Amino acid sequence: MPLPEQKKKLLKAKISIALLDELGRKPTNEEVEKFFLFARVLYKAILGLHFERQKQKKREQLAIY
Repeated sequence: MPLPEQKKKLLKAKISIALLDELGRKPTNEEVEKFFLFARVLYKAILGLHFERQKQKKREQLAIY
């Protein structure tokens, strides 16, 4: 199991490769950091909603539309 620092480094490397492919040039550190933060925020938002919905389902508190 990778350590948290290793996970962050791996994610930044993946982002860097993806940006290199899309932009056709080496991305700046600012660009990599910006997308790294965006990826983490998006992951937490989606994952948080997923687990919140599961909790509500267990408690049978889902909103009826």
